[in-house]
Amino acid sequence: MNNLTFFFIGLVLIYIPTCLSQNNDKQCFSLSLKPSYPCCKGNNVVYTDEDGDWGVENNKWCGIGNGNSKNLEDTCFSVDLGYSCCQSCKVIYTDEDGDWGVENNKWCGIKDNCTSNVEVKNPVQSDTDFDFTFLKMENNKKNMLYSPLSIEYALKMLEEGADNNTYAEINKVIGNIELPKYSSIDKILSLANGLYIRDVYYKNIKATYINKLKEEYEADVVEDEFKNAENANKWIEDKTLGIIKNMVSDELLQNPLLVILIINALAIDMEWASQFSFDSTYGEKFYLDDGQEMRVAMMFKNIKSSQIASYYIDDDITVLTMDLKDYDGVQFEFMAIMPKENLSAYVENITKEQINQLDNKLKFASDVVDGLDIRIPKFKFSYDLKLKEDLIDLGIKDAFDRDMADFSKMADATELPLYVSEALHKADIEFTEKGIKAAAVTLFGMMGGGMFPITQPIEIIINKPFMFIIRDKNTKCIWFTNSI
Repeated sequence: MNNLTFFFIGLVLIYIPTCLSQNNDKQCFSLSLKPSYPCCKGNNVVYTDEDGDWGVENNKWCGIGNGNSKNLEDTCFSVDLGYSCCQSCKVIYTDEDGDWGVENNKWCGIKDNCTSNVEVKNPVQSDTDFDFTFLKMENNKKNMLYSPLSIEYALKMLEEGADNNTYAEINKVIGNIELPKYSSIDKILSLANGLYIRDVYYKNIKATYINKLKEEYEADVVEDEFKNAENANKWIEDKTLGIIKNMVSDELLQNPLLVILIINALAIDMEWASQFSFDSTYGEKFYLDDGQEMRVAMMFKNIKSSQIASYYIDDDITVLTMDLKDYDGVQFEFMAIMPKENLSAYVENITKEQINQLDNKLKFASDVVDGLDIRIPKFKFSYDLKLKEDLIDLGIKDAFDRDMADFSKMADATELPLYVSEALHKADIEFTEKGIKAAAVTLFGMMGGGMFPITQPIEIIINKPFMFIIRDKNTKCIWFTNSI
C-alpha cells in the first residue's frame, strides 16, 4: 500500500464518528455466570458462544450486551450506510455503528457472523495437557524432542501483540498460563527471550509492545538491518550455551518482507547428582516396538541408600527418576516412562494427571535394601518440530493468514499489517554418563502483509573516462557532446 493510500485512509478516519462514551455502570450477561466476568467498556466483539458476545480488555475476558439472543447471519450493519460487507474479519476501526475493515482501499463493514468464527466454549482455557500436545500430534516419529516451555514463552510473546480473533485463537491453545521465571546460571542454565526488528520498521512497532516484552519477559530488543542471519544466530548460540548453531537461514532474514523475529531460547548443561562411570558403559540390545533389535551403548549404575533416584513398576509400566545436581537451589530431575506395550499407544492417551498419579507411586532407591541397578542408553540427537503445521491444526489460523491476522497491539495495521510467516522449533539433547545437555529454540518470523518489498538503491559509479551529451529533452536534438 503506497503513501497516497495511507493518506486516503487517514482522511476517511476523520469523517467516521468516534465511539460513543460507554456507561461504566452498565450490566451484561457475564456478571451472572459462574465464575463471573466483568462487562466490557467497549463493544469490540472477539467471539460469540452460547452465552453471548465476548470481548477482551486488559488481556481479560469481558461480556458485551445482555446475552446471545440474536440470530447471527451472513450480513453486516454497513449495507444500510452505503458500504459493502468485508470478506475478511480483520477489524481496522470501531465506532458506534460497528466494526470496520478496509478492502480494495475502501471501507467495509465486518459481518455479524465474524464473531462466531472461534469455536470456544469456555473463555478460560486450561493448559493441563499442553506439555504433551505436540508429542501426540507428531507421535510415531523417531527420536522426537521439543520444549513445551519454550513454545509457551514464544506464544505468550506473540499473544501480547495480538487482538480480536487472532488473540482468541492463541489464547484458546495456551490459556492464561503463568510462566515460571529463571535466573541464568553461567554455563549451566539459560532462558532468554529476544525481539529482533528490521531497522527500517523499528519506528512502526508500538512502544507499548516493546516495553511489555522488556518488562515482563526480560526480552532483548534488537534493531537489526537483517542483512544476514549472523546476529540472530550468534544470539541463539549464546543463549543455548553453544548447543544450537545456525538456527536461522540467511534466506529468511534477507526476505525484504520480514519485519520481526520473536525468539525464545533455553538450555541446560547439568551433571547428574551421582554420575555414571564411563567404565560401566557397554553394548547391549535395545528392542523396538516393531520387534526389531538394535545394539546401543548402555550405561549402568547402582544407586542405594539415596533419594536421588526413584522408581515405580507394575504390569503395564516402568518408571525411573534421577536427580541432576543442585545449582544454587535450582535442581532438575530426569523421568523415564517405559510402557510394557506399544509406546505410541501410551503417548496417544498420556495426560498431566497421569504423571501426577505416577509421582505419588514413586519409591526412593533408599527404600530398597540393595538399591537400584539402573541401565539406560546414552544418546544424542536433535529434532525439528513441525510447529507451524501443528499450531494451525490446533486452531491458531488467523495469525498465519496475511489477510486475517490482527497484531494491532504490535503495530498499527494501517501502516504495518503483520502476520506470522514462519514458526520454527528446534531441540537438541545429549544424554551421557556425566549428565544432560539440552537446548531448544522457538522462533516466530513475522512479515508485513500487503507491503511493498524494501528496495535497495542501485549504485551507479562513474569513475572512468566517459562521454556526455547535452540535448533537448523533447526533440532529442543534441546540442553538445563531449568526452572526458
